[in-house]
Amino acid sequence: MQIFTDYFPDMEPGYPIGELAPVDRILFIDIETTGLSREKTDLYLIGCGWFDKEGYNTIQWFADSADDEPALIEQFISFISGRFSLLIHYNGNHFDIPYLRYKAEKHGYPDPFGSIENYDIYAAIKPYKNILSLSSLRQREIEQLLDINSADPYTGRDLISVYHRYVSNPAGDLLGPLIFHNSEDLKGMAYILPVLYYTDICDLKLIYVSHEIHYFEDYHGNHRSELLIACRHNLHIPKSFKTSRGQAILSIRSDNTALLRLPVYTGTLKLFYGNYKDYYYLPNEDFCIHRSAASGVDPSRRKPATKETCYTKHTGIFIPRGNQGTVPRSPSILPYFRETYESKELYIPYSEDTAEEQLKQLVEDLKL
Repeated sequence: MQIFTDYFPDMEPGYPIGELAPVDRILFIDIETTGLSREKTDLYLIGCGWFDKEGYNTIQWFADSADDEPALIEQFISFISGRFSLLIHYNGNHFDIPYLRYKAEKHGYPDPFGSIENYDIYAAIKPYKNILSLSSLRQREIEQLLDINSADPYTGRDLISVYHRYVSNPAGDLLGPLIFHNSEDLKGMAYILPVLYYTDICDLKLIYVSHEIHYFEDYHGNHRSELLIACRHNLHIPKSFKTSRGQAILSIRSDNTALLRLPVYTGTLKLFYGNYKDYYYLPNEDFCIHRSAASGVDPSRRKPATKETCYTKHTGIFIPRGNQGTVPRSPSILPYFRETYESKELYIPYSEDTAEEQLKQLVEDLKL
């Protein structure tokens, strides 16, 4: 077994982890194994990191062969016992923690985590994957979101064969990548702590600032228009991001400004009424009228309205209310319009005379 230590001065958490536990009692952990199955694979490296007042420390226990596995467990348990009260890890709830527990039991050691709480960054950020437009939840993907660039070209899977080669023929050029990869993950875990600010997204509050209609040509040369709504927001976020819901695109910026982009629809849409049994539909005119106003209409020109024909048509400028709550529905922005009864996309009328008050309410009600 070999032990490696390192120190990174001036490195800071970037997130108030002191709210989770005293900073000097928080430990970051990451392990390296020869596979995912804890019953059939070997543990070959345990890495730990922790902050002190001046920087970030790391320690790594490395197994020169499978015979060193019990020693790694013993050293790890001895190191953390009574010293730390909180473990921070990345997807450790599903892998690192149960793997180490299994290996400790296998080699006759007590549960390493019996009196230690744990915090999984992966589990904390997982509910916000789609909002942040992440293609995956790999740690490296989170690092890229925060513009953190690792010099490590390998994945844990890549290095399994490297470790097997090292065991057969120990060499520095094989050991280096194994230690470096784990070290980069330990530092990366600390560097990505600011991603936890995004867990406040559910508390987003937008405040209307201004709006304008932007006219442009799309990639096909078609004349298009969109409504740009400038806002302020209440979140503290490390990096700007965009999220989309239906036709709405919302840019949340790190300077506490935001921009909501909504396509503008110009044309004719239908306003459907729910109490269709109280209406007649006039096929020739293609709209409905209330039964109380139909006495002067020739019975041959009218018929009972259905859900699909109980509407009036309106021509003007509209913006999407959205499908399934893209833009919130509230009394101040009703009624809403659609192309057909089956249409999922809903629209609200836009009028410059009432736009400011209407859009103030719209952004205040917006939820991600």
